[in-house]
Amino acid sequence: MVHPHAMTLGSSTVEVRIHGAAGEVTGSCYEVIAPRTRLLVDFGMFQGTSQQEMRNAEAPDVEFASVDAVIVTHAHVDHCGRLGMLPRLGFAGPIFATEPTAELLPRVLISSASLQQLRVEEARAGRQPVARVVEPLALAMPHPGLVQAPPVLFFHRDADRIRKALRALPFMEWEPVADGVEMRFLHASHVIGAASVELRIERSSGGSPIHLLFSGDIGPISNPLLAPHQWPERTPDLLIMESTNGARRFPRTGQLQSLESTLTSARERGERVLVPVFALGRAQSVLFMIAQASHDGVLGDLPVYLDSAMGARASELYARHPHLLEPEVRRACMRGQNPLHFPQLHTLMSRKESESLDRVRSGCVILAGSGFCDAGPILRHMKLAIDRPDTRILFVGHQPEGLLGDGLLRGATKVEIDGAVLEVRAKVERIEGLSGHGDAADLLEWVRRMPGMPACVAITHGSLEARAAFAQELSAAGAPRVESPMVGDSIAVA
Repeated sequence: MVHPHAMTLGSSTVEVRIHGAAGEVTGSCYEVIAPRTRLLVDFGMFQGTSQQEMRNAEAPDVEFASVDAVIVTHAHVDHCGRLGMLPRLGFAGPIFATEPTAELLPRVLISSASLQQLRVEEARAGRQPVARVVEPLALAMPHPGLVQAPPVLFFHRDADRIRKALRALPFMEWEPVADGVEMRFLHASHVIGAASVELRIERSSGGSPIHLLFSGDIGPISNPLLAPHQWPERTPDLLIMESTNGARRFPRTGQLQSLESTLTSARERGERVLVPVFALGRAQSVLFMIAQASHDGVLGDLPVYLDSAMGARASELYARHPHLLEPEVRRACMRGQNPLHFPQLHTLMSRKESESLDRVRSGCVILAGSGFCDAGPILRHMKLAIDRPDTRILFVGHQPEGLLGDGLLRGATKVEIDGAVLEVRAKVERIEGLSGHGDAADLLEWVRRMPGMPACVAITHGSLEARAAFAQELSAAGAPRVESPMVGDSIAVA
């Protein structure tokens, strides 16, 4: 049963409190309270609207000084973005992550701290980025006017303290992390270093330990780039599971052909192709496909620009950790063939280099952040080219309702980007099925490949609709108990 408030624990009871990503897809944070210890799994940012971002400043109801350790599933900000707050909240313990995640986290947090300061300065100067649909009226959003600046959650010095607290662990090796608790990471095949977290918690009264499994973000079962998933040998007593795409099923084929068709048109007609991406995950998935297109002779001399310093650094990890790649890709990597590199690729590491693309008028492909088209260099590229018929805007992932990308996909004809009102003359396209999250079939298959059906599955990290749809799938597959907790709820395991 889900309990809305804290409870008095027995000597053999474990409680998991939900502090985010329940009925929504950001802000992942779970507190594990065992008889002799207290842990956090993830401490992510809420993302989306300005109201969502303001929620980040309010710390969850956690006794941070009593938390013995923090475990991070991967380096996406909706799972790790508030780690920099921990020192000022009183936490002073270790932070466990996989080796690639531990490499990325300091850069992610330092970049976030810089961005937080920048957005305060922009708000004070009235220069906050604006990206919205103007027409048709059915899709139009009101001008935000002067928006309250998002809070500054932490500074560079806080990010450095997190760096010093990081402990990198390999996959599939049990490690004691607190009194009476062992953990290990399992491949989640979502982004490089992404993991599910398995906990083995001793009972004070003796007997078999309690097993918890946190899915983290689960990638497609057949991932063309990353190593396959790993599963526990024992059925967990409680599975805390994401459901981002729990109501969706993606096409299994045709993505490469669609991309190659777009690239061929760009090369033949001299078009500029703008691809909004996230630095970790989506950028690498698209680069991997473009590398295949280059190998197939589709690119010709069409230049491809990765306009993301963070994306370039994240891509380096794929070559440095070949054991985390799909077996065939791993073998090629061991022969010295970088799966994300091809002759036409140029990586841009500074704003000056990014702005140099403004003068390019010939055909090219530009991968730039942010993937949600709400900030970052992609807005500048769109502002310069969205009113040109020789431009294509190619979406390769989910776009949140109400934001610019969603509006373009739904037929926006006029937009405002940073003060400029522009006609949409660019071709807007989408390739379905490139999500780093598995769809409903993938998620169900991931559960089915466990030794047995968990006694309880708590569905989190998904919209209300996605959770409801996936709950039905799990029940039909034989799950004896399926919960959909909300923020503030807790689940007890005895």
